[in-house]
Amino acid sequence: TKLSDTAAEFLGKHKGDTLFLEGLTKLSDAAAESLSKHKGDLYLYGLTKLSDAAANSLSKHKGKLYLYGLTELSYAAAESLSKHKGKINDEDPEEWAEKFKGNQ
Repeated sequence: TKLSDTAAEFLGKHKGDTLFLEGLTKLSDAAAESLSKHKGDLYLYGLTKLSDAAANSLSKHKGKLYLYGLTELSYAAAESLSKHKGKINDEDPEEWAEKFKGNQ
């Protein structure tokens, strides 16, 4: 399932604490940029990969980031996400990103 850029823009303005987007398999760079503006926790279950640009946008997200299911991530994308200010999958972002960097 892909999230449209328009829907992502709307969701990025969501005022609640948490956004659950389960079953999401595709996320465009523009959608990632919009979602990064959400202030609460962001659950993106189902994504298997992220582009470098999408990872860079999500690294700017202010809440916790949950990316369970992610199996493919470039070194550059992992490096971007390692700078995330919140936790990723309840782990320190640098430690989480190292798992992907080691698989390159």
